[in-house]
Amino acid sequence: MRINKFIASGTSLSRRKADDFIKAGRVSVNGKIIDEFIDVKAGDIVEVDGEIVNPVSEKVYFAFYKPPFVLSATQDDSGKKVVCDYFKEIDMKLFCVGRLDYLSEGLLLVTNDGEFANNVMHPKFKIRKTYLVKTKNSVPFNTIKKMSEGIELEDGYFKPLDIKSTLNQNWIVVAIDVGRNRIIRRFFKAFDIPILKLKRIAIGHIDLGNLVIGKYRKLEQAEVDDLMLATFSKKIKFRNI
Repeated sequence: MRINKFIASGTSLSRRKADDFIKAGRVSVNGKIIDEFIDVKAGDIVEVDGEIVNPVSEKVYFAFYKPPFVLSATQDDSGKKVVCDYFKEIDMKLFCVGRLDYLSEGLLLVTNDGEFANNVMHPKFKIRKTYLVKTKNSVPFNTIKKMSEGIELEDGYFKPLDIKSTLNQNWIVVAIDVGRNRIIRRFFKAFDIPILKLKRIAIGHIDLGNLVIGKYRKLEQAEVDDLMLATFSKKIKFRNI
């Protein structure tokens, strides 16, 4: 197996990022630092920054309801609670697929499949993510209409895929396909709309459903296949452009 694919399969690094690590001399095979792209075979010991990479024997995929005040991380030196604290009975190295900010809650995917994680997170594949936003005050229809037209933010133009109010105008449904840092919070702030709660309710066709906060469930194979198919079809599209 090609070394970058091996690393991507056993870590949260993408193949491209694995390439960068190899070029930087951060990868060793059988105790020897490498700076070229080689094939590895069964029995080879591959290390990244001194940590052994173990090939994934069983790929697992979870939908998790992240509570607020929990970091989307595997560990935190400051002692804050992290997502992987909720998976201690799973004896595998897991990582989050993307992130939700510390204050936000809702659907987060957790896996040990690096290729799956990187495909879902990659900005070029534009996986749809849907959020439910509770605002301090009701948001009038004309403001929703202006928001639907997009706005220039400090890191560039942003326009939601969809935005609409519910019957209760303190709750807004927003769909996006970008992963820019705290983009929804910054978007609402640009319109002087204070947010009381931000909850992600869907990633692609995977929804939060009746999942209880702080709990997780295994994804159905059809759900995994659906996300992978979405990224695969877009890969083909990009190759043909």
